[in-house]
Amino acid sequence: MATVADALALQTVKYTNVAAVGLLVFDYCITFGDEVRWTLRRSWGVPAVMFILSRYAPFIGAPMTAYYGVKSQIFYPELTQCTTFNDISNGAHFIGIIGSEGLMLLRTYIFWGCSRKFLAVMLPFSLVAIIVAVVVDTQPISFGTPRVSQSCILEGPRASTLPYGVLLLYELVLMALTIFKRYRKYQNLHSSAVKALYRDGVLYMICITLISIANIVVIAALPMAYSELLNTPQIVIHSVLASRILFNLQDATENRRQETNHFSLSSPYFDLPSGIEGVNV
Repeated sequence: MATVADALALQTVKYTNVAAVGLLVFDYCITFGDEVRWTLRRSWGVPAVMFILSRYAPFIGAPMTAYYGVKSQIFYPELTQCTTFNDISNGAHFIGIIGSEGLMLLRTYIFWGCSRKFLAVMLPFSLVAIIVAVVVDTQPISFGTPRVSQSCILEGPRASTLPYGVLLLYELVLMALTIFKRYRKYQNLHSSAVKALYRDGVLYMICITLISIANIVVIAALPMAYSELLNTPQIVIHSVLASRILFNLQDATENRRQETNHFSLSSPYFDLPSGIEGVNV
């Protein structure tokens, strides 16, 4: 039986998820012009697909999660209805995060000079990370803690920390690779495009790393009624920051022809491979 504290916790979770949806809509409104400018001259390719997934999947998953919390136990007369609804919402969350992480991987790939060795290592690593995250999310491991009741309540098990742990590890690896390359190869270069790649990428990874850590702490340490507190904020922050990486990089590369510097994205260090049309922002 739910206590007063649990009821207050669930109410807080609902408000947080609804507020995150509001943030997503607000960010979309203020960046729509940048999106139009970025997509007008773009042919379809890997970056465009990743951008669409990252940008628009949250508009499915985030409102569904918020609505699921607000209407829990009232909207769904049968368990199967809320289970199906929740599965679709979780699927949209996964797709959005995969799109955002794909953009982050692509940005790191560019920063590494479009190295095939980088792809040979990171693509299998990324695939393994996705598979592990999906498996541990759909088949949660029991830690000896009580399972969440099967009623339609916005609440998850302790094992939800595992997908966030996989995500955290993946982001830490990309951050380490970016920092390593920055100080190993580009330390004395002053191209605005390189600065944009580095600054936005590291800032993005720091923010996502922090919210992943926060999610793990909330799920593992707080009462289970708080387990979905950062569910929607996680995917919204992924989407917002991933979009800004592309938009800010576009602004930087528009000025690259004016640089008298010996380095720009058109140098051999940043020759773009065929088939990745959208990378050439």
